[in-house]
Amino acid sequence: MNSLLHIQTLDPTRHDRANFDCGVPELNDYLARRARKETDAGVAACFVATETEGGSQIVGYYTLSAATITRTSLPEILVKKLPRYSELPAILLGRLAVAADSHGKGFGTRLLYSAMSRSLDASTEIGALALVTDPKDAAASAFYGRFGFQPLASDRLFLPMRDIKNLLSAR
Repeated sequence: MNSLLHIQTLDPTRHDRANFDCGVPELNDYLARRARKETDAGVAACFVATETEGGSQIVGYYTLSAATITRTSLPEILVKKLPRYSELPAILLGRLAVAADSHGKGFGTRLLYSAMSRSLDASTEIGALALVTDPKDAAASAFYGRFGFQPLASDRLFLPMRDIKNLLSAR
């Protein structure tokens, strides 16, 4: 992890979305065609990573948006300590991708830590119990599992904000 990453909000006038290729057409297409529209609509925030400050070549990105967790989907040990609302606030890590030519450099981990840090900061201003994500496949589930994400529903994982705080403090 020698290379420095500069992570900032997507700027469609500066960042080259069209040439990003992570090897997953759905994630490439999202960045090229939908990220700006969803950001403009206020349904997602997209953050991109470049290797140079002010650079245009995107080496990775992630998105964050508001979400909810149904109380009944949470582990009983956690539910006991929570208010009795049927749905609880969370932050969704909707997408996370690293350019194929940057795989193996630790960028995915650094993007995830950035997403966790932003989510923790946001949760102090607007309550959020956890960061949730919907991994695309077993490899993505294993990646998130290495950071303590736990199953929430059949295709969803979560990491409580208190665990994120502990992870970030230990870094």
